[in-house]
Amino acid sequence: MLVGSPKDQQAWAQVNNEVQSAFEDARREYKLDSKQANHRRGSFPAVAAGISYGGGQTRVSNLSQSSANHAVCRLAGFGDAAFKLYAPRLHAYYSRTMQALRRSDRSLKPNFRKSAFGGAMFNLGPRVVTFVHTDHLNHPAGWCAITAIGRFDPTEGGHLLLWDLKLMIEFPPGALVLIPSAILRHSNTTIKGHERRYSFTQYSAGGLFRWVECGFKSQATFHAEGGDYGLSGAQRWLRDVGLWSTWGELQHRV
Repeated sequence: MLVGSPKDQQAWAQVNNEVQSAFEDARREYKLDSKQANHRRGSFPAVAAGISYGGGQTRVSNLSQSSANHAVCRLAGFGDAAFKLYAPRLHAYYSRTMQALRRSDRSLKPNFRKSAFGGAMFNLGPRVVTFVHTDHLNHPAGWCAITAIGRFDPTEGGHLLLWDLKLMIEFPPGALVLIPSAILRHSNTTIKGHERRYSFTQYSAGGLFRWVECGFKSQATFHAEGGDYGLSGAQRWLRDVGLWSTWGELQHRV
């Protein structure tokens, strides 16, 4: 879903500038480990924050806590509002899951008050050019909100590449897209040497949904105790894809 940006372009340009400054400050001040500086998505600093489960975690927990930067909060709120508009049933599923997690464990702290997403990734630049990848630990049928940030000419670089759909899309600073990043291979094109590009993404790990559906325990423990989902993997996939909006629903709603 190519959402774009809010109608007030002048105010949103200011948000873009403020987030760029915040990311620059964070890159200078944050003590990155080797996995955050170079990773399978690219050679640029990336910091994950929020509630997650997977990749070696033994239970649902906070990766780290994001700061309450006003401009970043506006990006998060716009991403959540767009998600709710274009996929209200899927958004409700995300919201119910987050609410259940927080009721079960009061130590869990969301990144943003007005967001149904569990996690966020701060790609701190200054030249975020990603490799071709999928975010395979995200919810398989879920959506990821990606916002481009910086100062670059979107007609010359920074394009979003959706490899499986054979699409190359202009992706200007301040613009938002919503994609099923766990199943679509994606990347972005390079930018000019003097330009700057960053990105901010929101997502929810697939493990969060399994944890809740297993009664707030790991899948291994659930099965060891004789638990049964009642649905096969294929049936769960069809159930969750069924939460996406149809074209007719989108036409009526938007």
